[in-house]
Amino acid sequence: MAGRPVDRRALALRIALAWLLVAGISLIASFDQLSSQSIRGDDALRLVQVRDLIAGQGWFDLRQYRISPPEGVPMHWSRLVDLPILAVIALLAPVLGQAGAELAAQIIVPLGVLALTMAAVGWSAARLFDLRTAGFAAIAVGLLPAVLSQMQPGVLDHHGWQVAMAALAAAGFVAGAGWRGPVLAGAAMAVGTSISLEVMTMAAAFGLVFAMRWLADRRSRAQLALYLASFASGLALIFLIALGPANFLQYCDAIGPAHLLLFGVIAAAVPLVVRLDPARPLFIMAPLALAGALGVASFAVAAPQCLASPFGTLAPDVRTYWYALVMEGRPIWEQNFALAAPVLVQLIVGLGAALYLARSRGGIWPLYGLLIVLALGFGMLTWRSLAFAGALAALPLGWLIASALARVEREKAVWAKSAILGALVLALMPSLVFDRLILADRTGPGAGAALPAGADNCYAPENFTKISELARGTIAMPFDMGPAMLAHTPHSVLATGHHRAEQAMADTLAIFRSDPATAYAIVARREVDYIALCKGMSDTQVYARSAPEGLAANLLRDRAPAWLIPVPGLDEGNLRVWRVR
Repeated sequence: MAGRPVDRRALALRIALAWLLVAGISLIASFDQLSSQSIRGDDALRLVQVRDLIAGQGWFDLRQYRISPPEGVPMHWSRLVDLPILAVIALLAPVLGQAGAELAAQIIVPLGVLALTMAAVGWSAARLFDLRTAGFAAIAVGLLPAVLSQMQPGVLDHHGWQVAMAALAAAGFVAGAGWRGPVLAGAAMAVGTSISLEVMTMAAAFGLVFAMRWLADRRSRAQLALYLASFASGLALIFLIALGPANFLQYCDAIGPAHLLLFGVIAAAVPLVVRLDPARPLFIMAPLALAGALGVASFAVAAPQCLASPFGTLAPDVRTYWYALVMEGRPIWEQNFALAAPVLVQLIVGLGAALYLARSRGGIWPLYGLLIVLALGFGMLTWRSLAFAGALAALPLGWLIASALARVEREKAVWAKSAILGALVLALMPSLVFDRLILADRTGPGAGAALPAGADNCYAPENFTKISELARGTIAMPFDMGPAMLAHTPHSVLATGHHRAEQAMADTLAIFRSDPATAYAIVARREVDYIALCKGMSDTQVYARSAPEGLAANLLRDRAPAWLIPVPGLDEGNLRVWRVR
């Protein structure tokens, strides 16, 4: 398909205006969090990684030495995501100081990812429709919480980059005939998969639709080979740049030599099929399937331990009291209905618009609809992955907005205009309805016991200031608060919620869930200096409920064992800290 010529200057202006609108609203919504300086979770740990890099830690040294000291933990994160954060801090620190530059990075980097995503979606819409639709498609990105939540100010985690790469790959697919589109799509998927193996499912989905495009039009047969060549070579190049020879050890949760072999074999075999140029679909799909089988067989021989999920070998306690409770990584049917339903409504509306376009216009839309279906399927299994479907759904949603507003302009009856606008608002912002269900779910029967008032104040800056004044040591604490402790204090922590520190995680769980005598033996073995917990955090509550006579339950009842000394100033309120004798 040829696609429409794009007025780049006019398109850039529309996307910029849409970005300013969405970014401004996001910045206002995030103001309290940014001003409180309460960065936490993976965003905090990402900032710690960049600080270590600035302080002189090697580029290829991905170990976090303040988790499970003294040996530390090799992180599975990519240095690619560190680069823009590092660049902003290095550029602005001489002007704003270190703290000011870090705050600026928390604003500039995620909003930059948002701009990239909106630009990719807007360009795709301009290519397929017109500039008006392009502006609405860019705005649609900001209406999708599944996407926007990954790109709000304060978010330094890598998931936003993954979503942006999916949007870029979609732009490559939309580009139509020629070599640039598949090369762009392959490169985007290489970057995304290098950042996280979660993107590998989307990389496979794009490979499938490029193959199906070949089945529909033999003139497109080279596109699959170009996509795979760009993907495989991009993975290899990024691996060398971001990991280097020192990290050739094969892990199952990040791109390694066996993965490079897998995609290298497939990328090398497919051009042979293209060169043969078989005429019948069966004679195309059979050798393509054989190429895939050869790649998988190579992977199985090189890394048989990685054929199963990297989480499949977790210790039972770590699986039960951590992995199974990380809701963003759980399937759709385990999510809170009132929270999940609005997201699904938006995505299903986007899919419906794509299917309507597939029926009425044909062209690229049947395959684009298939992409959304596949992304929705992946998201059903892993809630966080619905963001990929959101990045894809923004394009048909932009068309839906433009078409609905055009219909409103044509209608003369006020009731018809109102009905169309009302339906559009409900389709794009279903949370207006479901917010009432969320409130009912939190306060109605079965809502469970409320957390202690002010539980969130465990992250108050004054708490971290007090902890920073203590002699530097290792703190055993629930996983969720560990990254914030690393970001805001000079202390180390026994474990955070990162599975490569599985033994340290198991020891942390054992400390809080064992009787005080057993807990002390583990504390002594791991040379822990402090015990800390936040009374209102879900981690703490889970530990106490699952082991009523364990250390966490005793501490919540103010029954600290003799080997723990309360730290003055941190012995009341929700955050409690004890020094180990």
